[in-house]
Amino acid sequence: MKNSIKIYFLIILIVLGCCFNGIDSYAGSSATQIAGNTASSTDAAIVPSDAPSINAEAGIVMDVDTGDILYEKNAHEQLYPASITKVMTCLLAVENGNVNDELTVSDSVMSQVEDGSSAIGLQSGEKLTLKSALYGMMLNSGNECALTIAEYIGGSTEGFADMMNQRAKELGCLDSHFVNPNGLQNNDHYTSCYDMALIGKAAYQYPEFKKLISSQSYTIPETNMNEERPLWQENRLTYSGNGEYYYEYCTGGKTGYTEAALATLISFAERDGRRLVTVVMRCNPTTESYLDTIKLDDFCFNNYNLYKPLTNFDFRSVNNENLNVLSNYYDDLNHELPKYYVNRNYSFYIRSFVNESDILQTVNFYVEPQNGIAGQIIFSYNGVEIGRTDITINLPPVIASSTDAIIAQNNTPKPESKVLKWAKRIIVILIALILLLIFLIVFIKIRKKIQMYNSKRTIKYFPRSRDPRLKAKEEDNQEKIDKLKDIDKEVIKKKKKDLDTEYQEKRRRKRKKI
Repeated sequence: MKNSIKIYFLIILIVLGCCFNGIDSYAGSSATQIAGNTASSTDAAIVPSDAPSINAEAGIVMDVDTGDILYEKNAHEQLYPASITKVMTCLLAVENGNVNDELTVSDSVMSQVEDGSSAIGLQSGEKLTLKSALYGMMLNSGNECALTIAEYIGGSTEGFADMMNQRAKELGCLDSHFVNPNGLQNNDHYTSCYDMALIGKAAYQYPEFKKLISSQSYTIPETNMNEERPLWQENRLTYSGNGEYYYEYCTGGKTGYTEAALATLISFAERDGRRLVTVVMRCNPTTESYLDTIKLDDFCFNNYNLYKPLTNFDFRSVNNENLNVLSNYYDDLNHELPKYYVNRNYSFYIRSFVNESDILQTVNFYVEPQNGIAGQIIFSYNGVEIGRTDITINLPPVIASSTDAIIAQNNTPKPESKVLKWAKRIIVILIALILLLIFLIVFIKIRKKIQMYNSKRTIKYFPRSRDPRLKAKEEDNQEKIDKLKDIDKEVIKKKKKDLDTEYQEKRRRKRKKI
């Protein structure tokens, strides 16, 4: 029992520790933030001479984690995207919606669906969850699903289009303008391979998105106006039975086609820990989009290696005059010399034939730091720059004795607001009260069990002779036993007498015969 109580106390202490320690680090469900490079349209301005030729008018291959561009062809040409637009729609839905929310198909939505366009058969007034609508949009490219989602998220098609353009701007897109959530033809609705790669890169960080594009099938449950509907993946790259169009490393994607856009395709592939997003636009015929994607992905997986040059980087090995100059900058301040930091996860792609030892690292320190950046490390191969990353500085607390020191103090992060602090305290108090209540309930139950145990033990060892009820019962039982014994004695005596009589009779008969 004592051990059980100790275990309960230990569990409560662990839970309390998790609550108090985790309060400042808790964050809601969001996309994973990957350390690495920021995508740049100049990372691969020239197509490698040994790269495969593709049918598509434009194409790009970008690393999902680092943003490095491994291949591009007319990557910034503004083209009609067709249904790969729905990747942006899905991204906004995952970021702003709840998959369990119920959506209602409106008359406004159905009036915008063009006859003969891709649809799953929704009707005005039909109710379904956001999850079902997303599967209908991403697997079967249902245009009415995309419009229903847009109305749910943005209030209207126009409102949602504004959200699409704002999100594209936030992602660094340079060539896009969206007017609808499904990609139906509109002269003012356009994007580029580069922008779609950025959008796909952002969406692929969400597990919900990855599950949608990788699913082979999904059944929409029965609704108020339709029976259940099975859906099937339209992306041929993910089906092993599709022969030359199947790609074993493909994890999903989205197809698109209109007469004006021709075939478009955005797809994702993973191999040896590397993750790529590939976009091809304006392919003819449609099947060429699959073959182009396979050729580009194989080329990039086979001909590029991911290089992490700063994994074991040590500033003590750096001999640079500017390092001393920069340190002298802090001589008038009352603190230790500054510490320098680099992003040890910094990485970029190099061609497979490049020997890592031939890559030159040049460390440049500034005379004084600029916005917390103390310098840069530049990487080059055969005299050509192939990457660069910042050296940052973390200033300890200082006693301001110069204008620069005061500026450094003012740039330190501001403390949390009082409202946020009190909100966190209230949450902690509520959690503590709940845990205390649970503890009391557990304590009372344990105490009752201990009392019951002690009671049973007392009864077990209570002297039987002192209990008059037990004694009377024993006497009664003994009397019954004695009566049974008397009866048994009479029976035995009678039986013995019968045996003796029988024996005497046998002897008498025997003598008579003789």
